[in-house]
Amino acid sequence: MVVPALVILLRGLKRGRLSEAAGATGLVFLPMAAYALSVLLLMEDSKRVTFCGSCHVMAPILKSLSEDNGALSSIHFRHGRVSHEEACFVCHSGYGIWGTVGAKLAGLRHMMHTVTGHYDRPLQLNGKFDIDSCLSCHAQAQAFRAVEAHQAIDLQEALMSREMSCTGACHPSAHPEEAIAAGAPAS
Repeated sequence: MVVPALVILLRGLKRGRLSEAAGATGLVFLPMAAYALSVLLLMEDSKRVTFCGSCHVMAPILKSLSEDNGALSSIHFRHGRVSHEEACFVCHSGYGIWGTVGAKLAGLRHMMHTVTGHYDRPLQLNGKFDIDSCLSCHAQAQAFRAVEAHQAIDLQEALMSREMSCTGACHPSAHPEEAIAAGAPAS
């Protein structure tokens, strides 16, 4: 996209149909616009499961999605409860615009750790799993609301105050431990 636009711009300058100021402005802002568009496309593509799985350290986790291993990610993925295209992003993005921003920043940090080779296995989460990812789908679901334990006021308060998470308390972990620990760097 940049090369054809640059050719048109230079041709216009040569023929004298563009002022030099317009040409100079185009030469400065056209590459910036192309770069911004490519970043937006990359950020959009980073939602895809194939993008997450492109790092070798994530390959065991990606493989575990389609296995019957009892992990929440596997249950949701195999039963079609999350998009097979954006499964990682759906669960790791939280809710709202700041969840999206946070997930993409975390993804960039993961990429930098992978590129530089400075990462620890198993990967560590910053704090508890964001239950907004769970509740954004489950809180209004009839099946979720019908469970007697979910109706308890003290449980609801603990979840809403983030004192407890869904995983590790009542539900299995999001990913199997062997998938998280697999691919650890050689010591």
